[in-house]
Amino acid sequence: MKKTGHKTSRTILWILFFLGGIGFLIWAFFPRPFPVELAVAESGPYQQLVIEEGKTRAQDVFKILSPVDGNLKRIDLDPGDMVKKGDLLAEVEWPRPWPVNSPVDGRILRIHRESGGPIRRGDTIMEVADPGALEVVSEILTEDAIQIKTGASVRIESWGGCDPLSGKVRRIEPAAFTKVSALGIEEQRVNVIIDITSPDNQCEGLADGFRVHSHITTFETDKALTIPTGALFREGKEWAVFQVIEGRAKKTRVKISRRNPEKAMVESGLKAGDQVIVYPSDQVDEDSRVQAMHSS
Repeated sequence: MKKTGHKTSRTILWILFFLGGIGFLIWAFFPRPFPVELAVAESGPYQQLVIEEGKTRAQDVFKILSPVDGNLKRIDLDPGDMVKKGDLLAEVEWPRPWPVNSPVDGRILRIHRESGGPIRRGDTIMEVADPGALEVVSEILTEDAIQIKTGASVRIESWGGCDPLSGKVRRIEPAAFTKVSALGIEEQRVNVIIDITSPDNQCEGLADGFRVHSHITTFETDKALTIPTGALFREGKEWAVFQVIEGRAKKTRVKISRRNPEKAMVESGLKAGDQVIVYPSDQVDEDSRVQAMHSS
C-alpha cells in the first residue's frame, strides 16, 4: 500500500510538472500586448493658426536728405541715438552751411553717410523713426493668406526672451511675389502687416529689423472635440485612427473638419473620452492587443 501511494504522488507531480510546462509554453508564445502611446479625445477650445517668421519695422521712417549739392560735414551721431524735433543732425556746406534738422522726435535708425565729403542734393544722409511705433511684416504663403482676415488676433514671439506680444492684422497687401525657399522651391507669398497692440514697455529693446514669429489666428472656438494630429492616418481618401476598446486596437474612420500641427478637430467618428493610439507603428493592426506605454 505504501508503494502504491508513493507511486501515485510521483504521478501527480509529473502531471503538475507537465501542465506547468504547457502553461509556460502558452505564456511564452502567446502574443503580448504591444506598448503604445495613448491619448483621449477631449472636448474643449480649438485654435487654427498660421505660423510664419516676420520682421519688425518702424511704421513711419523719415529719410533725412541733403538739401543742396555741397560738402557734408562728418556726422557725430550714432545709430540708436535719440533726437528731438529740430535737433541738428548734419551740416552741408555750399557755399554757406546748410543745417539739416530732425523733423520729429525719434531715434536714428541708420546712418548712410557718416564720413564727411561731397554730397549731391537728395542723397540720403540718415533715417529717423519713432522707436515705439513698430509693426511686423510677415511673408505668408498665398494659400495660407486666403484664410487670414483683417483684424485677426496675432501672438508675436521674439527670440530675445521677451514674453509674447499681442497684435492684430492691419492689412494684407494685394500683390503677391515669388520667393525661393531654403530648399530651392519657388513660392508665392504676400506681405501681411501686423500692428503690435501690447504696451511699448512689454518687450524693451525690440527695435526695427528684429526677427519674430507671428502666430496668426484664422479660426477659434471654445467647444470642439479634438485628438492629437499624430493619431490620424489615411484610409483611402478618408481619415482614420486606431481606437482602443477593451485593450485591442480597432480601426475607426473619422471625419476631420480642421487640423493644425498639434490637434485635429473631430466632426464625427469619436466621442469625448475615447482612447486613440498616437503615432501607431506598422506593428499595430486591426484587433492587435495593446497597452499604454509607461513613461520612465
